[in-house]
Amino acid sequence: MRIYFRSIMSIFDIKPPTRFVGLHGHTGFSVFDGLGYPKDHIDFVLENGMDAWGLTDHGNGSGLAHAHKHAAKIQKSGRKYRQIYGCEFYFVPSLSGWKEDYEQSKIDRALAKQRALKEDSDAGHVIENEDETKTVDVNKDEWKRRYHLVITAQDREGLGNLFTLIKRAYTEGFYRYPRIDFDMLKQHGKGLNVSTACLGGIFSNRIMRGNALKKSDAEIQAELLGLSDRFVDAVGEDNFYLEIQFNRLKQQHLVNHHLLRHSAETGINLVATPDSHYYNPNKWEARELYKKLGWMGNDPSPLPEFEDLKCELYPKNAQQMWDEFTRHYDEYKETYEGYEQVVKESIERTHDIAWEKCTDCWIDTSVKLPDFNNPDQTAFQQLAQKVKQALVTEGLHKNEEYVDRAKTELADIKFLGFENYFLVMNEVFHKAADHTLFGAARGSGGGSLVNYLLGITQVDPLKYDLLWERFLGRHRTSWPDIDSDAGDRDALINAARELYGFESVIPVSNFNTLKLKSLVKDIAKFYQIDFAEVNKMTGPLQDEVMSQARDENTEKSVFVLKHEDCMKYSKKYSDFMEKYPKVKDHIEALFMQNRSIGRHAGGVIIGPAEELAKSMPIIGVRGELQTPWTEGMNFRNLEDNGFIKFDFLGLTLLKDVENCIRRILTRETGNVPTFIEIRDWFDEKLNCRFVEQEDPKVWKHVYHQRRKVGVFQFTAEGARRFCEDAKPTAIIELAALTAIYRPGPLRANVHKKYVKDKARADKIEYAHPIIKEILGPTFGHVTFQEQFMLLAQKLGGFTPAESDKLRKTLVKKSLDTMGKKGDEREVARLKFVQGAKEINGVPERVSQELWERIEFFSVYGFNKSHAVAYAIGSYYAAWLHTYYETDWLGTILESENGNPKNLSKAISEIKAMGYNVSTPDINESSIEWSWSENKKSFIPPLTSIKGLGKNAVKEIFENRPYTSLNQMLYNEEGKWYHSKLNKTGFAALCSVEALDVLEEVWKGEIQNHRQLHKIIIENYEILKKSKFGMTLRQAKKRDAEPVLPKLIEETQDTEDWSRIEKLQMYQEMCSATRDDLAFPDELMTKIQSANVKSVLQMDPGEKGIAWFCVVETIKKTTKNKKTFYRVKITDEESNTGWLRVWGQIPKSMQPYTIWLTNASNDPNWGASTSAAKVRPLVK
Repeated sequence: MRIYFRSIMSIFDIKPPTRFVGLHGHTGFSVFDGLGYPKDHIDFVLENGMDAWGLTDHGNGSGLAHAHKHAAKIQKSGRKYRQIYGCEFYFVPSLSGWKEDYEQSKIDRALAKQRALKEDSDAGHVIENEDETKTVDVNKDEWKRRYHLVITAQDREGLGNLFTLIKRAYTEGFYRYPRIDFDMLKQHGKGLNVSTACLGGIFSNRIMRGNALKKSDAEIQAELLGLSDRFVDAVGEDNFYLEIQFNRLKQQHLVNHHLLRHSAETGINLVATPDSHYYNPNKWEARELYKKLGWMGNDPSPLPEFEDLKCELYPKNAQQMWDEFTRHYDEYKETYEGYEQVVKESIERTHDIAWEKCTDCWIDTSVKLPDFNNPDQTAFQQLAQKVKQALVTEGLHKNEEYVDRAKTELADIKFLGFENYFLVMNEVFHKAADHTLFGAARGSGGGSLVNYLLGITQVDPLKYDLLWERFLGRHRTSWPDIDSDAGDRDALINAARELYGFESVIPVSNFNTLKLKSLVKDIAKFYQIDFAEVNKMTGPLQDEVMSQARDENTEKSVFVLKHEDCMKYSKKYSDFMEKYPKVKDHIEALFMQNRSIGRHAGGVIIGPAEELAKSMPIIGVRGELQTPWTEGMNFRNLEDNGFIKFDFLGLTLLKDVENCIRRILTRETGNVPTFIEIRDWFDEKLNCRFVEQEDPKVWKHVYHQRRKVGVFQFTAEGARRFCEDAKPTAIIELAALTAIYRPGPLRANVHKKYVKDKARADKIEYAHPIIKEILGPTFGHVTFQEQFMLLAQKLGGFTPAESDKLRKTLVKKSLDTMGKKGDEREVARLKFVQGAKEINGVPERVSQELWERIEFFSVYGFNKSHAVAYAIGSYYAAWLHTYYETDWLGTILESENGNPKNLSKAISEIKAMGYNVSTPDINESSIEWSWSENKKSFIPPLTSIKGLGKNAVKEIFENRPYTSLNQMLYNEEGKWYHSKLNKTGFAALCSVEALDVLEEVWKGEIQNHRQLHKIIIENYEILKKSKFGMTLRQAKKRDAEPVLPKLIEETQDTEDWSRIEKLQMYQEMCSATRDDLAFPDELMTKIQSANVKSVLQMDPGEKGIAWFCVVETIKKTTKNKKTFYRVKITDEESNTGWLRVWGQIPKSMQPYTIWLTNASNDPNWGASTSAAKVRPLVK
């Protein structure tokens, strides 16, 4: 063992260190602890004069792929830089011992009845709590402790071991935090550097604890020696380091004191680290606030002043580390005197570790998929055989067009080496087909005949001129991306797990970040800024900024509100930020920082489990394994590293179709069908693989008139009007409508032009037969990207690959005429014009005009494969809407039952079609929304009523139908027979007026449900005894009469609940609005006949007569002491908004009252009116 002696040199005799690498660093992937993305830290490291940096986020490797990508970019530019990959683990000496201590503690503390130790369901990214890990409580039980341990990889093998430890920490050592122990470290220690971490480390804890217990230095050193021996045994002496840090914490210098001496006694090397947590010295305040946001509500204390900071945690360079050491030297001279050279070496040693022990390591980036190659057949041979068999099965093997297309696609797949990918998809879909329905296709994958033949997609690409090159081809370098829709996405994921193993199918993460509006509110709350002031500014912010900042092709649903846009387009926002500059500074630092980890809607990685575990971090999130590496618009960390994401997505439409078919078959056969029976019915009646979507009745019944409840792609009012104007009669026309009804085309009024051109279709002139062939189906409009690809191929002589490159060039959001893209467009234009002339004899003037149309429409051009597939999905809904309308409408009501707004909208639409919608009925209501032939009405389920448990509902079903109150409560002998339906349940049934079927009610003996409520609830204990109000034995002795007639007589004068009381109770009990009371049919008919719109339908800048329904009123006062009310309002479609009413409102303006007013809708301030201008319609 090497022994080091103290130096006799003075600190002033030592030259400062000249090299250093921070081997302990955190980013925003240490959620609510570190700040910034790896790129931010790496850029500062380089700017600060260093050439390497270690990323060691808490408990996970979430940021490592980000760091690698940026490091590779830097290295490619020619700069010297090395990325060190690591993790600061949570550590206990023995997991088994820790668990035993925990279990024993429960017994000792009489907690044996508490739940056993198990995996925490939330898991994911844990939030580091410094108070728990960096302070010492000598009375704290050992099982409550966790210690920090910094581990970095030296090489690829070490990196694989690092990832393996992360996975095992979550799968074997998780309870609130993921843990490893000595045994794990010894099993997977090769190629790793291990250091003792910060004050949260086990060495620091033993030192501080020993000091608190007044142990001697010798006793503390003896305990440290035992730990050192175990770490050296696990990873080797050359790979284990004692970590010292420099800051203003007294405890840190105590720890340094013992570690310096421990190193001298044992020869174990020291390393100095900055333990960086933010990427720039001036970001300390943002990081402090970020930490508080993670514990918002638990830490209301103000931010510290800079002078009060105990640690400056940015990536320091060698000189800054030395300066931090010397700054505290005199105060702790007893600790450091004689160790000055040792400290310098600990700083410089980090650079030696980074550049001499570590390599430019990274994982093997080759593709990690199940391998179908075997000695008998290659993967490609298996794929080709499946495709050939499918051609025969589909009866296409003698059709040259299909055979040639299949050969082309297979040749490209073989050239690209993608056969394993297609075989995986084929197996998964084949297995899942017994459990869920599939959509026709999603995205460009619908353009592949191989996909169709393998059953991955259901739409025939040749039938609709869908292009293979739009999906894949030799000109593409990226892997296929087959997005797929299923009624149940988990059926696909479970199928994959059954095929390849649970740990071979790993869901992909996405990160929830700090969004602007909520961040502004949180920061304002911290600085105690008046909520009303904040809310007034943030309320209209989304609409105000989106109308100006959103580009033409960005859907509203994916628009992200950004600070820069708000500063530019919202005066109220910029004024607020000018008034509160601290808020502005924090917003700029914290916007889009990580808040929590979530799960991708359906993305999974499929590959060999052992290979995945050694190639990426795998963590536990809510009970499931998951990779924290992401793939999306902002970050692409998967495919570049050999992980292919499979997108298994759920589509509500398909689940609705499945549920509707289940209703139909149950109603027709009297038995609940199996899924196979549902699938067979779907294949026979609907599936586009077997059935043509060309029924004229469907087009007329749904698409040409206002009957589109729950019809996919046509739930928005604007889309419905467009559809009714265009009157589609074929799938390609329906696809065109879905492609045109998007922000860009709508702004250019393409929808209006399309309707006009369809009306004059016979009069449209085409300059060439090829143009008519391609654009004729869309009436001369370049609607789909595939159309200008085909024009380029057939008219301009482009190869398929060149036409796809043209698509990419043209569909860029920027149509700049300068630079490289402008040059590419010009070259393409010349080729198109010249090719059209030479190949097809098209005059340059004509081809130039066509090119200009293509270039204009290319910005709006939509993926035809996707549009056609979704049009087919829409037709499925429309067909059921046409032929099984009540079943379909009941399905939609049930589907929306948990969403009050959507449910109210569906009810309103169904009533507008002439159907009745009832309140719950004790005899007719089912376990789901249903159509009652008896009542000729849709009836809500009993299960939607709060207060009626499952067992109570089951008891009702077993004993109904109920004909009278007496028969509902008692058996023939007069004995109360309800054991599950209790007092709360009866009160709920009365509150929602579900007992109209009782004879006493419909005959008028009981005049209303309030009387019925009074009879049952106020006399519940009496009624329970028997129908005589006493035991049957007592009644027989006394010759007693039944008590119900007397109770009915005594309650005859009971006044019914008011309209508003009924509405409030229904809302409370059913989480829905009772539309027949909220918006009475007679009143709504008068309003509609008078063409009076609701305030919520008023356009910006509009003034006029409008109506509104009150939800709540809030009294406010201006700075000038002027009174006004903020009135939350709603309409019959459950839209909500705010109306400002100036002056004193009438006392009768209560919730659910309906009013008429003369209002104005200011574009900036919203709708307003005067109290003098409101009149009641319904009180």
